[in-house]
Amino acid sequence: MIQVTLPQPPVNYETAVRAPGIAFLTGNPHPTRDDWDNHSYWRAIHGYLHGELRGICAYCASYTPRRARAVSVDHSSIDHFVPKSHPPHAQAYEWTNFRLARSRLNHRKANFRDVLDPCAISNGWFRLSFVTFSLSPDSTLSGSQQQQVRDTIVRLGLNTDDGYVTERARAVFRYADGKLPFAELTRLYPFVATEITAQNFDVTHLPRFKMRLANPQFRAVLIRQGWVA
Repeated sequence: MIQVTLPQPPVNYETAVRAPGIAFLTGNPHPTRDDWDNHSYWRAIHGYLHGELRGICAYCASYTPRRARAVSVDHSSIDHFVPKSHPPHAQAYEWTNFRLARSRLNHRKANFRDVLDPCAISNGWFRLSFVTFSLSPDSTLSGSQQQQVRDTIVRLGLNTDDGYVTERARAVFRYADGKLPFAELTRLYPFVATEITAQNFDVTHLPRFKMRLANPQFRAVLIRQGWVA
């Protein structure tokens, strides 16, 4: 996770989202799940938010397509950082409460309140291991902040979901192999890119990766996994 700055709302936000949402809640202060589904006005700004944030999920900080291109591919969705089921319900239609999130992570976050707000953290709170490709809290954080980072990682499954661990590993190996330029890495995987810079990867880790990539047997394994060509 890296710090997220929300763009300004689109010109149609008030008329397409907030105003009808407040009107709905005024007449129905205790919405059911079906009520929410029938009044999900935030969908009107999904495409705008995806475009302004360049498709980067707020929670895994990696590019996510607007719509799934295959059954196994996550797509983006609108997450309510303060769950819409929590009073005051009006936050369901507040711009500052919207986060662009992969559908899988949105589902895992659900109504829980133990996930850090990417709009309220600083870069460097989450650290990436270039050995295990797992995430951990920065050691300079306070004890409570480190626990919040760990709780976020656990809730979202960022270390236990092999798909997310593999995604980070593949990005690093492709970069080390020269197949993923740093500019493209930054566009698709900005968290990985910030860690490569912060940890001086090219000096402290790249020689080890180059040596492993030069091993024909190891490279063959990576090719079978689709990590390198």
